[in-house]
Amino acid sequence: MEIYSEDMELIEHPDLALGYLKPGVRVERHEAVEGVQEPWRCEIVTAYENGGGDVRRGIDAPGVEAGAAWEEIQIGHPHTQAELDERETQKSRSTVEARLTLVEAALIRLQEDVRAALEKIAQKEA
Repeated sequence: MEIYSEDMELIEHPDLALGYLKPGVRVERHEAVEGVQEPWRCEIVTAYENGGGDVRRGIDAPGVEAGAAWEEIQIGHPHTQAELDERETQKSRSTVEARLTLVEAALIRLQEDVRAALEKIAQKEA
C-alpha cells in the first residue's frame, strides 16, 4: 500500500515519529473495469464407440477481473509542533520515571546491606 502526503505526493520512506497515517483513497484517471467471465467451450479429448467421451474446458480468451477506479492508500499527516512537544515531554517523563525506579531499587538494596552490616556488628559486640 502506498503512502502519500496531504498534497497527494508519494512518500517513499515516511518517518512515523513526525506524523501519523490515516486510510484514504486515491482516484486514478481511468474508468472502473467491469468483470468479464472467460468465454469457454467443451472440447472433446477422446470419443468412445458408445457415444461418450472425455471432455475438457477450452478457454478462448482469459477473463478480466473487475477493477475499481480508485486505489486504497495511506495518507501521512504531520504532527503539529504542540503534539511533537508533548511527545518529547512524555518521552523524557517516562525516562525520568524509569531512572527513579532504578534509583529506588538501588536504595532499597543499599538499605538492606546497611541493615545486614549493622546486625553483624551488633552480633560481634554481644
